[in-house]
Amino acid sequence: MAGVGSGSARSLFSCEGTVALVTGAGSGIGLACARALGDAGARVVLVGLGDIEAVAGDLRAEGLDALGVACDVTDSAALAATIEIVRQRYGRLDTVLANAGAALDEPGARDPLQLMDRMYALHVRSVVELASLALPLMADSGGGAFIVMSSIAGLRGNRVLSGYGATKAANAEVARNIAVQWGNRAIRANAISPGVIDTEFARPITADEESARARLAKTPLGRFGRPEEVAGAVVWLASPAGAFVSGQNIVIDGGTIVAD
Repeated sequence: MAGVGSGSARSLFSCEGTVALVTGAGSGIGLACARALGDAGARVVLVGLGDIEAVAGDLRAEGLDALGVACDVTDSAALAATIEIVRQRYGRLDTVLANAGAALDEPGARDPLQLMDRMYALHVRSVVELASLALPLMADSGGGAFIVMSSIAGLRGNRVLSGYGATKAANAEVARNIAVQWGNRAIRANAISPGVIDTEFARPITADEESARARLAKTPLGRFGRPEEVAGAVVWLASPAGAFVSGQNIVIDGGTIVAD
């Protein structure tokens, strides 16, 4: 493209000077996204369970600016405290990736309604609550990108994981609503819907020979995705390169949806 040299291309995908918060950042896609945002120049707040500060320490050892905050995103008080930590430490917030999630409605579950309640709390309510806390700070910072990690399970019917798919469909709708409601404050909101990404989360599919073969047969690229391939889309949406993208659901699945 005329007028875009290597220097300007770097600026186009730069997150220098920004602060990014990633939930579910302890491993898999969340960790890959946190690392990619840090590589792009953002100061990254990793939110997760367990010793998330140790994970942040690993990123600092790689030369990135990272902070770990232990938080269960379904705990309202903990979530509010996390945003207050960001406010006090950085005074701004530019990017949020609502990535925390779990596949809880597995076949044979004893109480599927209880599991559905848990998934709703994790995939929908926590995203809405995170948005209510983070968006005012983002708007005061001049706007930014609110990104929700959805799934292709929310774009089609599912033989299993129906509750997971239902709540993932709902969290993508939350992103669309934020795009409409907060666009006049320079906030862009989008969802990302990965297919099967080769992480521990997807191990029941990728490690089972029959399941893996069946899924790969429906994937035109003939392989599972890598976490960094999702992270690339997050950096795009968070950077100036994605400055006019809002209200979308970006599918990253190797072509599975169109071939299914």
